[in-house]
Amino acid sequence: MTHHESPDADEHGTVGGEPIDPSVHTGSHRRIVYLTIPLFVIGLVVYCTTIGVPTKRSNVLLWMALAIVAFGAGRPRRTLRSLLLDWSPIFVALGAYDLLRGLSDDGRASAHTFPQLDVDKWLGFGTIPTVRLQHWLHDLPGVRWYDYLAWTTYMSHFLLPLAIAVTLQVIGSHRFRPYLYGLALLSWMALLTYWLYPAKPPWMTGQEGLNDHVSRIVHGVWKHVGVERAARVYSPTHVNGSNYSNEVAALPSLHGGFPMYIFMMLRGQRRWLTIVLGIYVVMMGCTLVYAGEHFVFDVLMGWAYAIAAALFMQWIFRRADARRMRRATVEA
Repeated sequence: MTHHESPDADEHGTVGGEPIDPSVHTGSHRRIVYLTIPLFVIGLVVYCTTIGVPTKRSNVLLWMALAIVAFGAGRPRRTLRSLLLDWSPIFVALGAYDLLRGLSDDGRASAHTFPQLDVDKWLGFGTIPTVRLQHWLHDLPGVRWYDYLAWTTYMSHFLLPLAIAVTLQVIGSHRFRPYLYGLALLSWMALLTYWLYPAKPPWMTGQEGLNDHVSRIVHGVWKHVGVERAARVYSPTHVNGSNYSNEVAALPSLHGGFPMYIFMMLRGQRRWLTIVLGIYVVMMGCTLVYAGEHFVFDVLMGWAYAIAAALFMQWIFRRADARRMRRATVEA
């Protein structure tokens, strides 16, 4: 079933103003997923407890695919087709990130500091905003309540965008494919930029003496809660990390771009949802700057990339809808 075949809301009802495919809510489907979803959750908990948080990209992709299968087990053919056609661009993009990571392991010396460092110094009247925020809020050792808030916001990047895609697919929303394809487009746009223009984040420029020292707040919280393995997931390979992190993939900020993309694709459904998503965009931006992971300029560029990807994908699907309506009119 394609985006253009989504059922009409007047015929089949809606959820949150979204057209729903009634077949995904049949009793037989619910009975199956009531079994497969708990099995998936139990399996993931057992895995994390006995082996640890998945750190290898292959393991991460495997658990993502299992989640999609668990939620779509009531319709196995459609789920398999969706994995192959809809989700593969995202999976390939994540795999390409690993390849880029390998190419970037020795790219620190050639990574750029212009224009992000200069722009942020201008914005901060000579001192980058990251340093100012950490001087105000992180001047003494220890972890504060807002550090946990920053940590939670930062880590939501790895779950929320794909969780929303799974949710849209499960409820049969007509926004599923535009959202997922745009997410893949945004990821590929950023990956191409990282390859062409590797850039240093504030914590790295601080190590090199280009600005005052910058603490990595998120890493500090992971260590504070005693989960060293999870901290290594987001550390570079040469410091006993994993391939999940690319230390010079800073411009644009995908951490900042994904919340803006979600806002652009889901805004207008409900006023409260639009407000919540807008707050999330700002929270993530502030978190990235305060935590030392991105310059303000990186975040602004992430927003620009996200807006461009969202508008382009919405335009593509509007044109496709218009062509479908014209064909239906002619055939009638």
